[in-house]
Amino acid sequence: MLDDKSLLELCLAVSGTFENSTGVDYAAITGNFDGMGISVGVLQWNAGSGSLQPLLLNIGNRMGWDKAQTFFKSDIHHLAVLKPSDAVQFCLDHYIATGKTTVDPNAEAAWKTFLNTPESIAAQVEIATNGVLGRAKALVQQFCPDYTDRVRPYAFFFDLVTQSGGMRNARGHVDPTTAPNYQAALDFAAGQNAACDIAWSGVVANDPLAQLLLYYAYQRSLLSNPLYVWDALSRRGSIACRVGIVHGSRINFTSQLD
Repeated sequence: MLDDKSLLELCLAVSGTFENSTGVDYAAITGNFDGMGISVGVLQWNAGSGSLQPLLLNIGNRMGWDKAQTFFKSDIHHLAVLKPSDAVQFCLDHYIATGKTTVDPNAEAAWKTFLNTPESIAAQVEIATNGVLGRAKALVQQFCPDYTDRVRPYAFFFDLVTQSGGMRNARGHVDPTTAPNYQAALDFAAGQNAACDIAWSGVVANDPLAQLLLYYAYQRSLLSNPLYVWDALSRRGSIACRVGIVHGSRINFTSQLD
């Protein structure tokens, strides 16, 4: 089984495929496009939600605040303890280009250098492992207890957690099973994309893990907004079967997922 950092990077790479991501970027930074101030790192921790501040505290405590301050002209420790609304304003004042939503080039360079430090990468891995990756691990234990030594279930539930939160929402919940009736997923796929249905059908015939995950993918997709059931199923079904078609693009994870 992979260590946490390798598993996180694999899961990020799989989920990133659907977003046309070019890879795992610990130094990623985006501006105030969504009113969150800035968003940074592999999971886009941001000031407006309050998720950036714990990340900064973790990094600062690892490297020491004197070292952390050397990367910035602004008071980075002060940002780390601000409440979300004040943190957004701090980002607007210090990092966002005047009159724009994009990050100022000088601020962007400083943040990227800071985020690429070993301390920052370790902090991001720790927070992700205790957060979304940890929740994915718990779901693997609950829903796929016979496959905890395989990486595919972790990628499946990581994508689910980051996109949809988990196996329940206000519309209902999905229960664990040992007898997955995956045929309904194939029947639905046949009405949406015949090529995807053919690809999945060829896999599940001889892959019990694909059968189980495809069942979960379909059952959870039914809890989505009716407009997005196929979007959810095609995405998670393609992880389950390691192949598929999502938004017209062929997906193949056979070299990444066992």
